[in-house]
Amino acid sequence: MASPYAYTLHASERSTARAIPMMIVEIIIEYGEACDAGDGALKYALTKQSLSKLLKVAGIELAKAIEPCRNRNAYVVAAGSRIVTVAFAAKPIFH
Repeated sequence: MASPYAYTLHASERSTARAIPMMIVEIIIEYGEACDAGDGALKYALTKQSLSKLLKVAGIELAKAIEPCRNRNAYVVAAGSRIVTVAFAAKPIFH
């Protein structure tokens, strides 16, 4: 199945360098909380609540697979359907 998102070259490189698989990037967008990232972009990150929602929809195995990225505060910046970058935050984005 083709991705509904277009990855910038930068996002592809960062995803690989930071070992955040593209499948997890898309799950962060679909299930994570969003906040303004400036210039019309949104920053997405998983919270305990969004991970709980994912657990109900996808089951424990997928939730466990994503937990390491959530524990390291993985986030995604996207503008529309374009993924701009993926990274780990020093502190949780949502408290």
